[in-house]
Amino acid sequence: MAAETTKRGGFGGKLAAILAAAGSAIGLGNIWRFPYITSEHGGGAFIIIYLCCILFLGLPLLIAEFSVGHNSKCNPVDAFSKIKRGWGWLGAAGLISVTLIMGYYFVISGWTLNYAIASATNSIDGDYGAFFTEFTTATWAPLIFTYIFILANHFIIIGGVQGGIEKASKVMMPLLFVILIVLAVYSLWLPDGREALGNVFTPDFSKVSGKTFLDAMGQAFFTLSIGMGAMLVYGSYFKKGTKIAGTAISVVSLDTIVALTAAVIIFSAGVENESGMQLAFVAMPKVFSAMPAGNVWATLFFLLLGLAALSSTISMHEAVTSYFVEKRGMSRKAGAWLVTFIALALATVASLSLGAWSGFTVLDMNFFSLLDNFTAIVMLPILGIMTAVFVGWIWRKEDMKAELTAEGGIDAKTYPVVRFLLRYVCPVLVSIVFIFGLIDFFNNL
Repeated sequence: MAAETTKRGGFGGKLAAILAAAGSAIGLGNIWRFPYITSEHGGGAFIIIYLCCILFLGLPLLIAEFSVGHNSKCNPVDAFSKIKRGWGWLGAAGLISVTLIMGYYFVISGWTLNYAIASATNSIDGDYGAFFTEFTTATWAPLIFTYIFILANHFIIIGGVQGGIEKASKVMMPLLFVILIVLAVYSLWLPDGREALGNVFTPDFSKVSGKTFLDAMGQAFFTLSIGMGAMLVYGSYFKKGTKIAGTAISVVSLDTIVALTAAVIIFSAGVENESGMQLAFVAMPKVFSAMPAGNVWATLFFLLLGLAALSSTISMHEAVTSYFVEKRGMSRKAGAWLVTFIALALATVASLSLGAWSGFTVLDMNFFSLLDNFTAIVMLPILGIMTAVFVGWIWRKEDMKAELTAEGGIDAKTYPVVRFLLRYVCPVLVSIVFIFGLIDFFNNL
């Protein structure tokens, strides 16, 4: 059974809780995926649809995870079991998912560190695509940066909730916002920057299709780290009397602001037709190289990416660490080291699968892509559906209501709306994302 709540760590206050949870939500997808799909689906038209999806899908699911964690004060496995016997498997599945995600996410995070250093030293030149390919397929260079990033996570985690995660969040998140604002202001002063921004954000409903709604739902779901257990664990660290809904709204708002501001930077710089890794590691360095003091702005951009990655990965690491500490009776240092070694092993294989071990594939995918696709297309949507079902159908109505309405949280009139969304709307919407994700995956095999 879980350790006594008096022995558990916890966030020192509301601001710390919001910053830590926002850090978990704000990740690489905010900066390299959201701008691209916004441009692809009609700019302002997509944003309107996305905001609706955030309101009716992302926010209720985030409230659900926070509520389970805050109510139980346990790691994910014990949290679900404490509320309803026999449901610990849902928490265990979330921990498996987040462990697999760490395997490839740490690799990309290491790349941001390398690019920040390379930008600062002005050593990225020539063919930017070739530079990216040469680095990512190398054996030792990407591994070294990945290991550094993993160890940075480790030493934050062993510091504890307040001494490690909270302290790091209070430094990282304000720094992330400062860099974001500086880059956004600068980008608006670029030649044609404001015109390009206006063109992209102006609603173009002619580009809206069924895929627009699918991408909006997918982004709203994935951006908030739902289904991994990370938000549940952070919710368990909230102080008694924390307003769950209010905290969730704050996190969603900050996450959305970062995504929109990232879009400002990308569009003003004139990068609209690239996505994912190509946008971050090929297109953006090329754009910065043509700017005055381009190496400075490139360094800031990759520091931004690195901070976004670090704030997310510490929540992943903590979710698994909390299990070993509370469920298996390990010390925090021992539990953290075990998770770190697991992450090192998975990340090593994932990194080498892009180069030296690229010949070993499953369904024509290397290990890196397998981890990415299996978690994103299969595990996370299923876990999101089951979380909504658990909170909406399995958790006693009276207990859920008491959790959400306590201490002036959700008023009695708003609670039925949240419950309705979790029981009916969220399972349907995430199921759609899941089904179409599978169809798209198999069509592209």
